[in-house]
Amino acid sequence: MDEQTKQYVSRLYADFPFFLGELWHEIGMKSMPRHHREIATWLMEDRRRRGVLAWRGAAKTWVTIAYCCWRLFRNPGKERITYVSKSERAAKDSLYLARKWIGQARFLQHLVPEREQGHRDSALMFDVNGAEADRTPSFAAYGITGQITGIRSTCIIGDDVETSENTLTLDLRRRMRDQVAEFENIIVPGGDIIYLGTPHHEETLYDYLIKGGYSFRAWPVMHPGADGCGCELGAMFDGMEAGDLAWPDRFGREELAAREAAEGRSKFRMQYLLQWRLGDSSLTPLRLADAVVFAMDRDRAPMRIAWGVTNAAGQSTRVEDIPSLGFGTDGFHSPIFFDKEWAPYTGCKMWVDPSGRGEDETAYAVVAHLNGFLFAKAAGGLEGGYGPDTLEEIALTAKANRVTEILVEDNFGQGMMAQLLEPVLSRHFADPGDEPDLPEGWSCSVQTVRVSGQKEIRIIEGLEPVLNQHRLVIHPDVAKDETLQHQWTRVTRQRGCLDHDDRIEALAMAVRSWRDEMAPDPDRAAERSRQRLIEDELRKLRRQGDGTSWIRRR
Repeated sequence: MDEQTKQYVSRLYADFPFFLGELWHEIGMKSMPRHHREIATWLMEDRRRRGVLAWRGAAKTWVTIAYCCWRLFRNPGKERITYVSKSERAAKDSLYLARKWIGQARFLQHLVPEREQGHRDSALMFDVNGAEADRTPSFAAYGITGQITGIRSTCIIGDDVETSENTLTLDLRRRMRDQVAEFENIIVPGGDIIYLGTPHHEETLYDYLIKGGYSFRAWPVMHPGADGCGCELGAMFDGMEAGDLAWPDRFGREELAAREAAEGRSKFRMQYLLQWRLGDSSLTPLRLADAVVFAMDRDRAPMRIAWGVTNAAGQSTRVEDIPSLGFGTDGFHSPIFFDKEWAPYTGCKMWVDPSGRGEDETAYAVVAHLNGFLFAKAAGGLEGGYGPDTLEEIALTAKANRVTEILVEDNFGQGMMAQLLEPVLSRHFADPGDEPDLPEGWSCSVQTVRVSGQKEIRIIEGLEPVLNQHRLVIHPDVAKDETLQHQWTRVTRQRGCLDHDDRIEALAMAVRSWRDEMAPDPDRAAERSRQRLIEDELRKLRRQGDGTSWIRRR
């Protein structure tokens, strides 16, 4: 080997950014982007627990696979790399790239496995030429749910292990943290654990790791301003100002605006600006835990009901079989007490929020009232705007829940929804005695309501006072609505904070329609209802007797 070649190999060995540039040349890439060089420099840092955050499509996986190849190039005998991805398929794809590059780059070809020497070489693992005999292969790839117990690694890569699917609920996020905690049990002393990814949830795994001592660097699509990214920015952002584009040739302002519109503001902030701390309790004031989950009847509910996080025996009232999409430990609770006596609702209203131009659903919520408590009996969203199927579904839902008044939001339709709904409703009206389960018959009025002001404030001000007093009771079927939960827990006073807010707005406006009936004290209201029930029963007895009036009012 001549002196020039020795210097070239020595530089490949010592300088990963140089190695990466040469590898990119070998595999046919025209040039190395600046953020690739910065990520490469960061991966060389002498920090055993570190990570890379970058916008979707930044090819951070390619840089990290190249880093694995560099480590194998430097120490083929003892290096043992475990590459963990979001799925087994993604893991196979990553291993395939590593194996391909080893066979493609001239300075890596000496590492190609030789099966006649007993080297493993499959879709999920391979040994490099020169590897010492070991139960753990030189490079092994696993999905996040794969079995890694029992192996020993000098370097573990967690590549995009967080997804929108495995962060959906608190239980799933805890499970993922438990899965990656196993990394500490298989890493050898002095080994490296490296994560790369993009946040998918406000309570992202990466925030958990940062708080646990990991060092992360972030490469968002633009300078995030004073809010930052939750970790230090890459060096290329030094000297930039808030809003400056990092890749103007790839992400112009029009393109980013289009992506924000398509993804929604919260998702865009997490996956392109790498900002995930959106769940501050002062910003998102509505909590699932403030509601009471209870399976009330269609026509009746308990005279009194009480909220609490623990019952008289000290047991938690959390409803474990309804997955929570709230932040932290937020979740629904069942009552600590409900009255054995039940009474008919004093009324039942349905709020309908027609869809705009096909972008949102036609949302509805059914809320009944009894003794100062509101009972959310049904809620949901329907596609189809003013179509006949949508109108029919609204009418059937109203009848099934014995709604007596439908309120239709009417800011743009000039009363069209109400006009179309009335004849559909009338076909389902029943006179007394017409239907066995409707002995008193059923009919329902429809009226339009014009609303004004910022909708996010309307939603919060409609729900927060009732929730804070724990006077909103939610049927379990309503509580299970993940779309409603998501909107409930993420609405803020910021205009446009949600890409869709139709279901939570319908619930808030249905609750708000009962505002005048919420003033009386629930205990006093329950006592008055109890007295009325007694008097009603006495009247029935009188009518069944000889007509003698023996009831006297006090």
